[in-house]
Amino acid sequence: MLKALVVEDELDIKQLLVEDLEGKGYRVREAGNGVAAMQRIGEDLPDIIFADVLMPMMDGFALIETLRKNPETADIPVVLVTALNSHDTQQRAKKLGVKYHITKPWEPWALDMVIEEALKPSRRTPNGQAKLQVYPPKLTVHGKPLNNASQ
Repeated sequence: MLKALVVEDELDIKQLLVEDLEGKGYRVREAGNGVAAMQRIGEDLPDIIFADVLMPMMDGFALIETLRKNPETADIPVVLVTALNSHDTQQRAKKLGVKYHITKPWEPWALDMVIEEALKPSRRTPNGQAKLQVYPPKLTVHGKPLNNASQ
């Protein structure tokens, strides 16, 4: 069973996201801010994190900065779940390596799409680290492909 951590200070939003994820079969833990999230992560590493940006004590950006500095948590996919959709927010997220975000309120299909992309098995190793995909080169001689080493 995949583990998700929902980091959100608005109770209604948190509950909706938790229900959506549990309905998809995730074991979900919750935190109301980045400080509480770091405590939960220290107890049990999640497979994916859903984090709001604007939260008390430690906001979503500070949480991501902290995660990226630790080798154990640096590669955990983080999905920003926020009502902020400004250029500045998107640029800051991009600088932190955040590839996924959902705008509040979200549609169920959007959540499905983001989860599928963030957790693609082909992009992650068993320990959750990003995997480099290397394709074999296509060798040609005078424009004709070489199919095996004896050619």
